[in-house]
Amino acid sequence: MSRLQHVTDAFVGVTETFGASVDPLVLADRLVGHCVRLTGAGSAGVMMVTARGRLRTVAVSDERADVLEMFQLQTGEGPCVDCWTTGAPVGAPDLPGHADRWPRFAVLAAEAGFRGAYAVPVMVHDQQVGALNLLVKPPGTLAADDLRLVSALSGVAATAMMQWRSDPARPSDILTRVQSVISAKASLETALGMLAAGGGITIAEAARTLRDYGLRNGVRPAEAAQSLLGRTLGLDTVLAAAPERPGPGPAHSGPAG
Repeated sequence: MSRLQHVTDAFVGVTETFGASVDPLVLADRLVGHCVRLTGAGSAGVMMVTARGRLRTVAVSDERADVLEMFQLQTGEGPCVDCWTTGAPVGAPDLPGHADRWPRFAVLAAEAGFRGAYAVPVMVHDQQVGALNLLVKPPGTLAADDLRLVSALSGVAATAMMQWRSDPARPSDILTRVQSVISAKASLETALGMLAAGGGITIAEAARTLRDYGLRNGVRPAEAAQSLLGRTLGLDTVLAAAPERPGPGPAHSGPAG
Protein backbone atom coordinates (compact mmCIF):
# COMPACT_ATOMS: atom_id res chain seq x y z
CA MET A 1 0.00 0.00 0.00
CA SER A 2 1.13 3.54 -0.71
CA ARG A 3 1.50 6.11 2.08
CA LEU A 4 -1.61 7.86 0.77
CA GLN A 5 -3.60 4.64 1.15
CA HIS A 6 -2.29 4.16 4.70
CA VAL A 7 -3.24 7.74 5.59
CA THR A 8 -6.69 7.29 4.06
CA ASP A 9 -7.24 4.06 5.99
CA ALA A 10 -6.17 5.79 9.19
CA PHE A 11 -8.70 8.60 8.85
CA VAL A 12 -11.46 6.13 7.97
CA GLY A 13 -10.53 3.91 10.92
CA VAL A 14 -10.62 6.64 13.57
CA THR A 15 -13.97 8.03 12.41
CA GLU A 16 -15.95 4.78 12.24
CA THR A 17 -18.58 5.38 14.91
CA PHE A 18 -21.33 3.09 13.57
CA GLY A 19 -19.54 -0.26 13.90
CA ALA A 20 -21.09 -2.64 16.44
CA SER A 21 -17.65 -3.46 17.89
CA VAL A 22 -16.45 0.16 18.01
CA ASP A 23 -16.41 2.41 21.06
CA PRO A 24 -14.33 5.47 22.03
CA LEU A 25 -11.53 3.33 23.46
CA VAL A 26 -11.30 1.36 20.22
CA LEU A 27 -10.97 4.63 18.32
CA ALA A 28 -8.26 5.80 20.74
CA ASP A 29 -6.34 2.53 20.29
CA ARG A 30 -6.57 2.90 16.54
CA LEU A 31 -5.32 6.47 16.82
CA VAL A 32 -2.10 5.60 18.64
CA GLY A 33 -1.52 2.59 16.40
CA HIS A 34 -1.81 4.68 13.24
CA CYS A 35 0.43 7.39 14.72
CA VAL A 36 3.22 4.84 15.14
CA ARG A 37 2.70 3.29 11.71
CA LEU A 38 2.53 6.61 9.85
CA THR A 39 5.44 8.43 11.53
CA GLY A 40 8.92 7.81 12.82
CA ALA A 41 7.60 7.43 16.37
CA GLY A 42 8.49 4.25 18.23
CA SER A 43 5.60 4.54 20.68
CA ALA A 44 2.58 6.76 21.25
CA GLY A 45 0.04 7.52 23.92
CA VAL A 46 -2.98 9.76 24.23
CA MET A 47 -4.29 11.49 27.35
CA MET A 48 -7.66 13.18 27.74
CA VAL A 49 -8.99 15.50 30.39
CA THR A 50 -11.57 14.52 32.99
CA ALA A 51 -14.49 16.64 34.16
CA ARG A 52 -12.26 17.73 37.07
CA GLY A 53 -9.58 19.00 34.72
CA ARG A 54 -7.15 16.14 35.28
CA LEU A 55 -5.41 14.20 32.54
CA ARG A 56 -5.94 10.46 32.20
CA THR A 57 -4.32 8.01 29.80
CA VAL A 58 -6.90 6.49 27.45
CA ALA A 59 -4.66 4.59 25.01
CA VAL A 60 -1.03 3.57 24.52
CA SER A 61 0.72 1.72 21.73
CA ASP A 62 2.84 -0.46 24.04
CA GLU A 63 4.03 -1.02 27.60
CA ARG A 64 6.89 1.49 27.37
CA ALA A 65 4.50 4.26 26.43
CA ASP A 66 2.20 3.18 29.26
CA VAL A 67 4.99 3.52 31.83
CA LEU A 68 6.07 6.93 30.54
CA GLU A 69 2.50 8.24 30.38
CA MET A 70 1.84 7.09 33.93
CA PHE A 71 5.09 8.70 35.08
CA GLN A 72 4.06 12.04 33.57
CA LEU A 73 0.70 11.93 35.34
CA GLN A 74 2.28 11.05 38.68
CA THR A 75 5.04 13.65 38.56
CA GLY A 76 3.49 16.42 36.46
CA GLU A 77 6.63 16.35 34.31
CA GLY A 78 6.92 15.63 30.60
CA PRO A 79 5.85 16.70 27.10
CA CYS A 80 2.18 15.69 27.41
CA VAL A 81 1.78 17.62 30.64
CA ASP A 82 3.48 20.71 29.18
CA CYS A 83 1.37 20.44 26.02
CA TRP A 84 -1.81 20.35 28.08
CA THR A 85 -0.69 23.21 30.31
CA THR A 86 0.37 25.54 27.48
CA GLY A 87 -2.07 24.40 24.79
CA ALA A 88 0.82 24.37 22.33
CA PRO A 89 2.79 21.56 20.61
CA VAL A 90 5.93 20.44 22.39
CA GLY A 91 9.03 19.21 20.59
CA ALA A 92 12.12 17.70 22.18
CA PRO A 93 14.09 15.86 19.48
CA ASP A 94 17.08 15.67 21.86
CA LEU A 95 15.84 14.60 25.29
CA PRO A 96 19.26 14.83 26.99
CA GLY A 97 19.21 18.50 26.06
CA HIS A 98 15.96 18.89 28.03
CA ALA A 99 17.27 17.37 31.26
CA ASP A 100 16.82 20.68 33.06
CA ARG A 101 13.20 20.84 31.91
CA TRP A 102 12.29 17.21 32.63
CA PRO A 103 15.12 15.75 34.72
CA ARG A 104 13.41 12.50 35.68
CA PHE A 105 11.37 12.00 32.51
CA ALA A 106 14.42 12.47 30.26
CA VAL A 107 16.32 9.77 32.15
CA LEU A 108 13.41 7.33 32.19
CA ALA A 109 12.69 7.84 28.47
CA ALA A 110 16.38 7.28 27.65
CA GLU A 111 16.37 4.07 29.67
CA ALA A 112 13.36 2.92 27.62
CA GLY A 113 15.33 3.51 24.42
CA PHE A 114 13.92 6.86 23.32
CA ARG A 115 15.94 9.83 22.14
CA GLY A 116 13.16 12.35 21.46
CA ALA A 117 9.61 13.16 22.56
CA TYR A 118 6.83 15.23 21.07
CA ALA A 119 3.29 16.14 22.10
CA VAL A 120 0.45 17.80 20.19
CA PRO A 121 -2.86 19.10 21.55
CA VAL A 122 -5.94 16.97 20.93
CA MET A 123 -8.65 19.34 19.81
CA VAL A 124 -12.42 19.16 19.30
CA HIS A 125 -13.33 22.22 17.29
CA ASP A 126 -11.38 24.95 19.11
CA GLN A 127 -11.34 23.27 22.54
CA GLN A 128 -8.41 21.23 23.79
CA VAL A 129 -9.51 17.92 25.29
CA GLY A 130 -6.16 16.20 25.71
CA ALA A 131 -2.66 15.66 24.40
CA LEU A 132 -1.01 13.07 22.14
CA ASN A 133 2.51 11.92 23.03
CA LEU A 134 5.02 10.59 20.47
CA LEU A 135 8.22 8.91 21.65
CA VAL A 136 11.03 8.60 19.13
CA LYS A 137 14.06 6.32 18.97
CA PRO A 138 17.45 7.70 17.82
CA PRO A 139 18.01 10.06 16.07
CA GLY A 140 14.85 11.35 17.75
CA THR A 141 13.48 13.73 15.10
CA LEU A 142 10.01 13.76 13.55
CA ALA A 143 9.23 15.58 10.30
CA ALA A 144 6.97 18.62 10.47
CA ASP A 145 4.57 16.90 8.06
CA ASP A 146 4.29 13.95 10.44
CA LEU A 147 3.36 16.25 13.30
CA ARG A 148 0.72 18.00 11.20
CA LEU A 149 -0.67 14.60 10.19
CA VAL A 150 -1.00 13.25 13.75
CA SER A 151 -2.47 16.56 14.90
CA ALA A 152 -5.19 16.31 12.24
CA LEU A 153 -5.71 12.60 12.91
CA SER A 154 -6.09 13.13 16.65
CA GLY A 155 -8.59 15.93 16.06
CA VAL A 156 -10.91 13.87 13.87
CA ALA A 157 -10.56 10.87 16.20
CA ALA A 158 -11.52 12.95 19.24
CA THR A 159 -14.48 14.45 17.38
CA ALA A 160 -15.63 10.94 16.45
CA MET A 161 -15.36 9.88 20.10
CA MET A 162 -17.64 12.76 21.09
CA GLN A 163 -20.22 11.65 18.50
CA TRP A 164 -20.21 7.96 19.40
CA ARG A 165 -23.47 6.51 20.72
CA SER A 166 -23.80 3.44 22.90
CA ASP A 167 -26.79 2.14 20.92
CA PRO A 168 -25.59 0.66 17.60
CA ALA A 169 -27.09 2.42 14.61
CA ARG A 170 -29.64 0.41 12.65
CA PRO A 171 -29.80 0.57 8.84
CA SER A 172 -33.02 2.57 9.17
CA ASP A 173 -31.24 5.07 11.43
CA ILE A 174 -28.56 5.64 8.81
CA LEU A 175 -31.16 6.09 6.06
CA THR A 176 -32.99 8.60 8.25
CA ARG A 177 -29.82 10.63 8.64
CA VAL A 178 -29.18 10.49 4.90
CA GLN A 179 -32.69 11.76 4.30
CA SER A 180 -32.11 14.63 6.73
CA VAL A 181 -29.09 15.68 4.64
CA ILE A 182 -31.17 15.63 1.47
CA SER A 183 -33.98 17.59 3.13
CA ALA A 184 -31.53 20.19 4.44
CA LYS A 185 -30.10 20.60 0.94
CA ALA A 186 -33.57 21.08 -0.55
CA SER A 187 -34.45 23.69 2.08
CA LEU A 188 -31.18 25.51 1.45
CA GLU A 189 -31.77 25.65 -2.30
CA THR A 190 -35.28 27.03 -1.77
CA ALA A 191 -33.99 29.68 0.63
CA LEU A 192 -31.26 30.70 -1.80
CA GLY A 193 -33.88 31.09 -4.52
CA MET A 194 -35.89 33.35 -2.23
CA LEU A 195 -32.84 35.47 -1.45
CA ALA A 196 -31.87 35.73 -5.11
CA ALA A 197 -35.37 36.82 -6.15
CA GLY A 198 -35.84 39.19 -3.23
CA GLY A 199 -32.45 40.84 -3.56
CA GLY A 200 -32.05 40.79 -7.32
CA ILE A 201 -28.82 38.81 -6.99
CA THR A 202 -27.48 35.56 -8.40
CA ILE A 203 -27.70 32.20 -6.61
CA ALA A 204 -23.94 32.32 -5.99
CA GLU A 205 -24.28 35.78 -4.41
CA ALA A 206 -27.22 34.54 -2.35
CA ALA A 207 -25.09 31.65 -1.06
CA ARG A 208 -22.32 34.04 -0.04
CA THR A 209 -24.85 36.34 1.61
CA LEU A 210 -26.37 33.52 3.65
CA ARG A 211 -22.90 32.34 4.66
CA ASP A 212 -21.88 35.85 5.72
CA TYR A 213 -25.09 36.24 7.72
CA GLY A 214 -24.41 32.95 9.48
CA LEU A 215 -20.82 33.87 10.32
CA ARG A 216 -21.86 37.23 11.76
CA ASN A 217 -24.66 35.78 13.84
CA GLY A 218 -23.32 32.37 14.78
CA VAL A 219 -26.01 30.55 12.79
CA ARG A 220 -25.53 27.53 10.55
CA PRO A 221 -26.60 28.03 6.92
CA ALA A 222 -29.14 25.19 7.14
CA GLU A 223 -30.64 26.72 10.29
CA ALA A 224 -30.89 30.14 8.66
CA ALA A 225 -32.52 28.56 5.62
CA GLN A 226 -35.16 26.90 7.79
CA SER A 227 -35.87 30.23 9.51
CA LEU A 228 -36.33 31.92 6.13
CA LEU A 229 -38.74 29.23 5.01
CA GLY A 230 -40.64 29.43 8.30
CA ARG A 231 -40.89 33.25 7.99
CA THR A 232 -39.19 33.72 11.36
CA LEU A 233 -36.26 35.41 9.63
CA GLY A 234 -36.81 38.20 7.14
CA LEU A 235 -35.19 38.38 3.73
CA ASP A 236 -34.11 41.96 4.35
CA THR A 237 -32.27 40.94 7.52
CA VAL A 238 -30.19 38.39 5.65
CA LEU A 239 -29.70 40.58 2.59
CA ALA A 240 -28.29 43.30 4.81
CA ALA A 241 -25.26 41.05 5.30
CA ALA A 242 -24.50 41.14 1.58
CA PRO A 243 -21.51 43.21 0.49
CA GLU A 244 -22.41 46.22 -1.57
CA ARG A 245 -22.46 45.53 -5.25
CA PRO A 246 -20.43 47.93 -7.36
CA GLY A 247 -22.62 50.44 -9.16
CA PRO A 248 -22.16 51.51 -12.76
CA GLY A 249 -19.00 53.49 -13.41
CA PRO A 250 -19.04 57.13 -14.42
CA ALA A 251 -20.22 57.84 -17.92
CA HIS A 252 -17.40 58.56 -20.33
CA SER A 253 -17.67 61.68 -22.38
CA GLY A 254 -16.13 61.79 -25.76
CA PRO A 255 -12.68 63.22 -26.28
CA ALA A 256 -12.51 66.96 -25.94
CA GLY A 257 -12.72 68.72 -29.20
